[in-house]
Amino acid sequence: MAATSKKPWRNFRRKAADESDSEDNKNEQQDDVMEIEEEKSAVEIIEKPVKKKKKKKDKKESAKLLSFEDDHDVEDGDVFKIKKSSQSKRLAKQLKKEKLKEKEEYSKATEENSSAKDPPPPKKSEEEADEKIRKLREEFMTLNGDDAAAVDLDSEEEDKGTLHKLLGKGEIPDANMIHNIRKKRQQARNMGDFVPLDNAAKPENASSRLVREDDNDKSEDEDGRIDFTINVEALERQRIKDQFLAAEHGSDEESDQEREWEAQQIRKGVTVGQPVDTKTEDQEASDEGTRQSNGYTYQSTTTATTFQPFTAMSKTNNLADINMDVIKKRLKERLDSMEEVSRRHTQERESLITDIDDADQSTVTCEGSVDALEKRYRFFQEMRGYVRDLVECLNEKVPIINDLETRMLNLLRRQSEQLVSRRQQDVRDQCQDYMTSKAKIVMESSEGQAKQMRVAEREARRSRRRRKREVKSIRGHHEGLSSDDEENQSDITKFNLEKDAIDSGVARLFEDVEEDFKEVTCVRERFESWKREYGETYSEAYIGLCLPNLFNPFVRLQLIQWNPLEAHGQDFEDTQWFETLVFYGCQPEETEQDANNDDVKLLPTIVEKIIVPRITVLAETVWDPLSTTQTSRLVNTIQRIIRDYPCAHSSNKFMQNLLHAVVKRLQKTLDDDVFMPLYPKSAIENRSSGAAVFFHRQSWTCIKLLGSIMSWHAIISTSILQNLALDGLLNRYVILGLCNSVLNQETIQKCHSVVSTFPKEWFAGLDEEKTLPQLENLCKYMVSAAKTIEKDLAAAKDMDKKDHRDMIKQISKILVNVHALNHALSLQA
Repeated sequence: MAATSKKPWRNFRRKAADESDSEDNKNEQQDDVMEIEEEKSAVEIIEKPVKKKKKKKDKKESAKLLSFEDDHDVEDGDVFKIKKSSQSKRLAKQLKKEKLKEKEEYSKATEENSSAKDPPPPKKSEEEADEKIRKLREEFMTLNGDDAAAVDLDSEEEDKGTLHKLLGKGEIPDANMIHNIRKKRQQARNMGDFVPLDNAAKPENASSRLVREDDNDKSEDEDGRIDFTINVEALERQRIKDQFLAAEHGSDEESDQEREWEAQQIRKGVTVGQPVDTKTEDQEASDEGTRQSNGYTYQSTTTATTFQPFTAMSKTNNLADINMDVIKKRLKERLDSMEEVSRRHTQERESLITDIDDADQSTVTCEGSVDALEKRYRFFQEMRGYVRDLVECLNEKVPIINDLETRMLNLLRRQSEQLVSRRQQDVRDQCQDYMTSKAKIVMESSEGQAKQMRVAEREARRSRRRRKREVKSIRGHHEGLSSDDEENQSDITKFNLEKDAIDSGVARLFEDVEEDFKEVTCVRERFESWKREYGETYSEAYIGLCLPNLFNPFVRLQLIQWNPLEAHGQDFEDTQWFETLVFYGCQPEETEQDANNDDVKLLPTIVEKIIVPRITVLAETVWDPLSTTQTSRLVNTIQRIIRDYPCAHSSNKFMQNLLHAVVKRLQKTLDDDVFMPLYPKSAIENRSSGAAVFFHRQSWTCIKLLGSIMSWHAIISTSILQNLALDGLLNRYVILGLCNSVLNQETIQKCHSVVSTFPKEWFAGLDEEKTLPQLENLCKYMVSAAKTIEKDLAAAKDMDKKDHRDMIKQISKILVNVHALNHALSLQA
């Protein structure tokens, strides 16, 4: 068997096994399958031409293997083959095995019969094998369907012409020959030599259920001649149908085109002939118009006369059907169609003209904006390089700024801790000095010398402060109200040296940097030029949100030397960075600023993210609540921030951290720095004694701290403030000292100083005649003091009675100020 080329996939319709087929057809199909199995190809029909010697029966069967009923499935240059299915291959192999097995059994039986010289074995086994093979063949035919039916071709229909001669020789035509024959047949159809009729009957001897072109082709008779008969009835029916459709659908262009196409296809299927006559050339020329007017154009040949459809008057077949109305109607339809086409073309032309004008205008516009775009491009390229260099520079300087900032904070913290530690040590020393002789502790010589040195330094500081008050004529001062934050010269010198080193590092930080990167002013000018020239891109890049982080290193560097707790410290609003950025992004012609403008939020954001955190650190580590001046400066700074900057509110996390640091520092002072000594009244009756001086000093220190705590009113919440001031200091230390004091004018003055620190807002909302619950102990003490003075009033001298009455009036006034009306009324009664 010849080698086959690549087999294209073919989708052949399957033909189910029909039990009603005749026995002859079944036998022929079985013979065909047997022949296919002998050739080792179950479903291959046409391959490359291979010459083989076959019997006459093979030649006859090979004619049946040729078919043209599926011509439409064959493409130019392809080999017409049927794809083998897996089941057909399996059945073919099984048939082959059965046949070989049958031959082997038959040969063995023949040998046994010849050796034994017995009659041949019964044919029962052979009949069973045949029946089994027949069933397999039927199953094979059922699975393959039309693949098997395609090989059952009628030799009588294809036994003509060159193909008939080739098959007569026993040769199998190749794909090229089949393609050429099909091409000639198609050309003959186009030329009108023969056309298959739709109503042709199915060939009687066709064994396949497929209606094939060759089976229905009746245009050729047995002798190969063409039938040129005219089907007049079909033409008349078509004419009536066209008239009906024209009357129903009017002048619809799409319906007319569809009906015209259908009429052309029907006329192509009808072969119209005319006998050959012997007219002269002049007669033929004179008849040309008549033939065209009938709707057809005739072409004379030597054997027959064929025609081609004339599409201009395809709906009329007789001259009588053509009149002026029909012609006018057709012309009107044609004119309308052309006008519609012309209208569309005009619209398209106008649209194209408009597009061309727009393109020209766009070209002119683009050419005019080249310079501006080039300038814009250069600006952004320069700005990109500048920002990149600036960020790289700041990344190098930020670690140094962090180190300088840490050094300065550590220096201030050590200074504060030294002052607080010295004050606490002085309190311990005085407490030990003024104890009774039984409670005194014998000190070693070395410790005693250090103590004497501390006492000398303390008294020297007090003397210097006293002389300063006398020079300034300050009255109403009491011992214990001063902060005692003076330092000796050695500590001051050491502090200044380290501070100068830090200041020098700040000044030298940007010495190796270009002018465009070392000052806040240069950076501001760059970004202001961007906003002024290309404001839209400035907003799209969210530069207003990025500027606080960009200016952060410059601001922090200038704030390293800023300390709001110093007596003569510079305010942060007077620094160079603040004056540079306060009017950033503001144009002279602008009268109002947009609240949503990110540039307006530049300073509030810097204050929120830089100033407030630095104040938080100072309040937590440097601030001394016992220093009245430091507390006043810190409170004023925070109040100004809350008043002037919208970022300072209770929900802001930076402000919350600051207030938590303040409360924590106040609580630490209450726990570590407040001390109230308890002496018998006999020890403090002598106002000039050391114990009395130390007692009164600590009493006024507690009153001073109470005032410092109360200065945070309207900043710290009322509940926290009352807890610190009233519960933690007044009821715990101050009232205890008042109770141990001698009842005199100084004691009444202490009570008045305590009450004067209370904010009036605490008592404005009280409806009853009672004061705050935390002030009940103070009110009870003053009522008791007033009653004691009344008792002493009867035994007092006339000169002292007036003083006693004045003291009672002062106590009653104090009770009224704290809204303790019930206690005040009890004194008047």
